[in-house]
Amino acid sequence: MKKIILILSGILLFLAPDITAQSSKSMGFLTFKVSGFADDEGQVLVQLFRKEDKVPANPFRLVKAKITNREAIVVVDSLMYGEYGAMVVHDKNGNGHIDHRWGIPAEPLGYTNNWKLTLFSGMPSFEKLKFSFNESTGQYSIKMKE
Repeated sequence: MKKIILILSGILLFLAPDITAQSSKSMGFLTFKVSGFADDEGQVLVQLFRKEDKVPANPFRLVKAKITNREAIVVVDSLMYGEYGAMVVHDKNGNGHIDHRWGIPAEPLGYTNNWKLTLFSGMPSFEKLKFSFNESTGQYSIKMKE
């Protein structure tokens, strides 16, 4: 019995580095370079969505960053590779969410896929914002619509 346990332990120790390497290859850092801010006031919020999340109400992850020289770099760490959608908010008053006036966003927004919110575009959806994140596509540029 001790020999069996010793052999199984040895096999697990031998395979453990491969298991760790496999899981680290399935996730990475997603970087958003956001430009086009009118000023450095407040902060930038990146709301990240998966297919099963309700856009724009319930983001899967929210990441905040400082705006410097009208630009921001926002890094989402330890993110599984896959399909996502993102909305970027210039949170001018720093309260951590999108402010609205009469049901219309009162703070500037940006979106993945260069999608634009207009009278005719309808609300943002996962399909409209969807992009693929993998080892070779880890950085996205988004221009704010001030």
